[in-house]
Amino acid sequence: MGVTKRVVCSVLVVVLALLSPATAHAQDGGMQWSGPPVAASSADTQPCADVMFLAARGSLEDGPYGSMVTSWRDALATATQQMPGRGIGTVREVFVDYPAIGPDTMLDAGLEGLFFSEELPALPYRESVTTGVEAARHALTDSAERCPAERWVLVGYSQGAQVMTEVLAERTEQDSGQLLLALLLGNPAHYQGQSLTEPSGDADDLAGGLTAALYYIRHEAAAGRQAGGQPQATADGVRAILELSQGKANSEAMAEAARGAGFELPAALRSQVLSLCNAGDVVCDSGGLLRKVVIEGAGIDGLVDDSWDAHHAYGPKDAAVVVDRISAELRALVPPTPAEPGIRTGPLDPRLILAGGVAIVLLTGLAVSLVMLWRAPSRQTRSAADRSGPAQP
Repeated sequence: MGVTKRVVCSVLVVVLALLSPATAHAQDGGMQWSGPPVAASSADTQPCADVMFLAARGSLEDGPYGSMVTSWRDALATATQQMPGRGIGTVREVFVDYPAIGPDTMLDAGLEGLFFSEELPALPYRESVTTGVEAARHALTDSAERCPAERWVLVGYSQGAQVMTEVLAERTEQDSGQLLLALLLGNPAHYQGQSLTEPSGDADDLAGGLTAALYYIRHEAAAGRQAGGQPQATADGVRAILELSQGKANSEAMAEAARGAGFELPAALRSQVLSLCNAGDVVCDSGGLLRKVVIEGAGIDGLVDDSWDAHHAYGPKDAAVVVDRISAELRALVPPTPAEPGIRTGPLDPRLILAGGVAIVLLTGLAVSLVMLWRAPSRQTRSAADRSGPAQP
């Protein structure tokens, strides 16, 4: 009898298990952002990760990232921290440690020395960029040697965008394979024909950045000097300024000047380098500013103040397409989470449902039969007792 009861209980447990609904399960993953960032000159102290996020702040911004880059970093982290059905990826954060001084310091050299002189004077701004390039180069070289499986997301704003431009320009297609995407915001080294993608921003594609324009003007002034001395150098430099303000710069001369300045990006990186430039942002669209200052004699402070809003309007909420593009690339790096053994994660096969139903019917019938057999001996015992009558004393 005890054996029979155990069989019945086992059958009922099986029936209940088959009747219980299967629960789908998929682990939620995402990118784990390290924070706080480490200085690029000390990036070799960090453990390797799936992604290195390397960023350079704009001129006069406080470190480590500055407010503009921080807003983009936060938007990307939010978009990639929760990724249902994906595994876990890691992002280490690195900031470019450099002075990031203001570009207005270039005016200390005077307009004649800045644009038309035979030798470019020493510029604190130029030295600041060089320091940033050296720091960023250190981080990329360390990653390539120590963490070859790591991918790079680079972000630069204003002067920081020029730093990223120059550090990418000195690399070849072969040693840039780790680059996932680079984002350049309000880039003073932007120029027409540069090898990059412009997914947002409303500046004309002929816009020339402040430092790219400087080297174009000096390139044309040098050609004039060779042809007719310093007077011709000044005349040709002024002509170049007018060309920039009208969107008529000589593309071949611009490319040659950019190449000499270290702004030419490898053509193979075009789809991976995203550049945003707003119309009226004199840092990346400087033709009008240069014409008013150099030719018309206008004060630069007021012109810069007028462009303040345009230069600070690169928030990720205004360029969701860029956030989507970068976060999609990051999500693609993280493989899907495999289904756990014995766990159903997809819709049920109808044939399994039918087979399960048949099994339930058969097992239920078996359970009823066993219950009846279990009760039969009890009834036979009671009947025998009734027939024997009351017990004799």
